[in-house]
Amino acid sequence: MTGPERLMRLLKYAFIISVLLFALITIRLPSRAMHPPQRPIELIIVLLALLDVALGWNGQRFFSQLAQANSRGTIKSTPLNQWFAANIFSLAVMESCALFAIVLHFLGSSSTLVGLLFVCSLVALVFWNPGTPPTAVDESGISR
Repeated sequence: MTGPERLMRLLKYAFIISVLLFALITIRLPSRAMHPPQRPIELIIVLLALLDVALGWNGQRFFSQLAQANSRGTIKSTPLNQWFAANIFSLAVMESCALFAIVLHFLGSSSTLVGLLFVCSLVALVFWNPGTPPTAVDESGISR
């Protein structure tokens, strides 16, 4: 396992631990909401959370299309930097599903809905794979 792969695996585990800590926060801190949120509000939040999970699974494709669209820009990024950015973006948006679960918890939503979002976030993070990093190529064209 190379250095970038090891770092990405460590980041993946850190994001999994943070989701578990977010779940612990919702268990320890009760909601003080007087009324549960209206169904349309809950539905919008859940759809945003699930959209984030889907976007996290497709982060590599999203970033490769973004890099192609900005290929004429002045900032040149190496393939390894693009790989890191795409994977960190994927991890972050999959974790945001858990953050939406915290929002629903403090709005007074049902615990099953909150738990479902936490499970979605954890399952997405556990089964997510960053792929292999691109090989580093120096100026002479020789890969290292």
